[in-house]
Parts: sequence; C-alpha cells; structure tokens
Amino acid sequence: MYVTSCELIAFSPTGTTRTVIGAVAEGIGSPASAFDLTLPDIHAPAPGEIAVIGTPVYAGRVPETAAARLRRHVRGMGRPAVLVAVYGNRAFEDALLELRDLALELGFVPVAAAAFIGEHSFSTPQWPVAEGRPDAADREKAIAFGRSVRELLDGVSGPADLSPLEVPGNIPYRQGVQPSTICPETGTQTCVLCGECARSCPSGAITLTEDRVLTEAALCLRCFACTRVCPAGARVMLHEKILEFGRMLSTQYAQRREPEFFL
Repeated sequence: MYVTSCELIAFSPTGTTRTVIGAVAEGIGSPASAFDLTLPDIHAPAPGEIAVIGTPVYAGRVPETAAARLRRHVRGMGRPAVLVAVYGNRAFEDALLELRDLALELGFVPVAAAAFIGEHSFSTPQWPVAEGRPDAADREKAIAFGRSVRELLDGVSGPADLSPLEVPGNIPYRQGVQPSTICPETGTQTCVLCGECARSCPSGAITLTEDRVLTEAALCLRCFACTRVCPAGARVMLHEKILEFGRMLSTQYAQRREPEFFL
C-alpha cells in the first residue's frame, strides 16, 4: 500500500502531543495536513490517506473532550490509523486501548500504536515530572516508529491484510478525570488582561472581562495550557491537593520511562 498523504489529528492543549505525532508523520514520509481538535473552533482539512491520531492521557484515559470532538468531527472511512497516547511518565493505563476502540468506532483500521512520554501538566520547576519531554531522543524514536509504519504498509496491499491491532489496557476502562472545582487561579496584581489564557483554553472555561479573568471551574480540564502561555506568570495553580500530587509524581516517578510501540 503506497501512502500518498497523511492527516495529523490531534488534541494537544500544551502542544506536546502535536510535536510527537508530527515526528511520527515525518517518519512516514508523506505530505501531511493538520486537523487540530484542541480548541472549539475546528476546521477540518481534506482527509489524508492515513491518519495519525494523538491525544494526551488524563488519569489513564483519553480526555472526554478529545473523545467527544473525535466523534463529532472525524470519520475513518476505512482508512488506516496510527494511534498515539502521550502520558506524563506515570502510566498510560487504558488510554491506548480506549483510543483504539474509538478509532474502530469511527471507521478507521488501526494498524499501529505508540505510547510516548511528555512533560506532565502538573510539572513545575521545583517539582519536575518528565521535564522537557518529548526530547531529542523521543523525537528520533517517533521518526523511527513512523518509518516502521511505512514499511509495514508498503508490505501489504491494504490495511485489511494486517492482523487486528492489539494494545494493552483493561475493559471496563478505569475511572477517568472526575468533575471538580479545582482550577488554576489568576493573580489580579500581575495579570495584564492580555487574554492569552482564554484563547488557549480547550474547553472555553476562561472568559475575560474589562477588569478580570473568570474561570468556570466545572469546565476546567486541568491541562494547564493557560499557565504555560501566560506572559506575566499570573495564571497559577495554588490548590494544595494538586501541588501535593505534583510533588508525589516528581518523587515517585522520577525514573525515565521510554516510548512503547505496537504494530
């Protein structure tokens, strides 16, 4: 099967997943178009011959917002799909299995999958968790994985010739992120009301008024995209439960984990 075009489908609040699937596509070696599901304003490109679908892992699951947008905006039409889950050095648990099942539901033929490590959203300079990842070594492995996918497809007439893709995970899936009133806060003394936090929020939880930033906590994904983009450092997480969890991750999951591949 000769692959002439590649479609990158990503839910990537902090850009980490987008970086990984871009490197996978580089290894596949076909012209690629981007289909970004991160923000509510979604514009679909023409479908590629093969899709590379990537999401982060939240509490061992595909984020509900990502799953909902995939169901709403994406159709497989029998195309082969490469699936990528990006997690914060703890565990990807049921996320890759859930993503495979979702791809099948949408009409894709999953042919390969990978779990990569990205800097955890709870990582801080004081308590780093997979800081700086994906790094150069991760990128090289993503490119090599893409080449393996290309070689796999070059050896068959179509994705139906391949055995069903098996990935680890459990059914029923583990409980994912639960609704919460915990969310980042905005320091009124340092906030410059630039609106970058609102523009970066995948769920539309943040709104800007003339004199302050408002957050609807029930909509917050705790992806921390807003804290990453704030130019004044005004957007911060102060809730002790999240800070303690970040400290735990930094100390108990400090050992470097490596990407895993399934073809």
